[in-house]
Amino acid sequence: MIRKCSKLLIIFIFSLTLTSCWDYEDIDKKSIAISIGVDQVADKVQFSSEITKLIPSQGDTEKAQTANVYNTVSYGKNFEDARIHYDAINPFPVFLGVTRVVIFGTDYAKKGIESYFNRIGSIYDYRKTLLPVVSREKPTELFDIKVEKDISVGFLIENTINSLANSGKTLYPNVGEVLSNIALDEVGYVMPYVGIEHGHIVYLGFAVMKDSKLVGVIDLVDTDGVLYLLAEKPILVEAIPDPKKEENVYSFRTAIKKRKIKTNYMNKKVVINIDLDLNAALRYQYYTQPVSDKKIKKLEEMISEKVKEDMRNIIKRSQKEFQCDIFQFAKYFRAQYPNIYKKIKWEDAFKDANVNVTVKTKIINKNLADPNAKKKY
Repeated sequence: MIRKCSKLLIIFIFSLTLTSCWDYEDIDKKSIAISIGVDQVADKVQFSSEITKLIPSQGDTEKAQTANVYNTVSYGKNFEDARIHYDAINPFPVFLGVTRVVIFGTDYAKKGIESYFNRIGSIYDYRKTLLPVVSREKPTELFDIKVEKDISVGFLIENTINSLANSGKTLYPNVGEVLSNIALDEVGYVMPYVGIEHGHIVYLGFAVMKDSKLVGVIDLVDTDGVLYLLAEKPILVEAIPDPKKEENVYSFRTAIKKRKIKTNYMNKKVVINIDLDLNAALRYQYYTQPVSDKKIKKLEEMISEKVKEDMRNIIKRSQKEFQCDIFQFAKYFRAQYPNIYKKIKWEDAFKDANVNVTVKTKIINKNLADPNAKKKY
């Protein structure tokens, strides 16, 4: 009898300890930061954010929706000082575990963002898959934009970049990847660049970072060369004019079949060889007409030359204008020539490197523009 009572007592005690946490706090008692903005204003660090509270959806207690998104702004001489003031103006403890994006203002990005990345990497609050972007306008201006059909500026930016990256039209670098680039040293990197156009927040291209400082911008229309070199599965559109009739333009969707980057070291000079094999599908023509095998071959050559030129131009800008290896060619050279890499200064070697680009294109779909196709009707 005593043994049975002891077992029941033990079960009762365990049931009390396992049913809930003694320090449990409702989610609606936290200030949930959807997005964070960091900028430089005079001699102060400006720390801004979008804060939301979760409330249950009507008729479904298991789902939640965001509501009452509001903005906060604080200032300080450094991160810690700004964060102290930031915590002081929020009614509940700030929770950063679901933050979607961190937005760096241009003024702050020019001074350098490495210290903030190290901060994110060292503290437990942030997710390391957080999306970092640079904004042409101040983060506070972005947060003031009214976003229709979305819940916050943070969700809008993150969803836009994620959607474009999934369709091969941009890159989605997270904080962990940027920290890896910073650790490599002597290489640059790119981050999504956003801004306000006609009252809407839009993707503008890439912010170029050298020593984690903003040194330039690659406009959206010039990003193809970057994507052919860095995107995992870029899917881009190339508009090629008819060689005999320029008003007729062929619209092709291209995809990489094979990409090979190999380095060499000759006469104390770095050589970078890039081989790209593309598949191209004809989407449509401005003026529909049959496409002969001879014209297909010519169009393949024109696509190859166009892509090669895009890649050459952006590599040249990287060498001469930005003066940093934003493509991380250093990773290939270090793996292939580790002893030489230790002896040279990669930043200087990259500026003078010989870069050879070879592009081959195969048109795999004529979109029924075959001159030998028989008409069914």
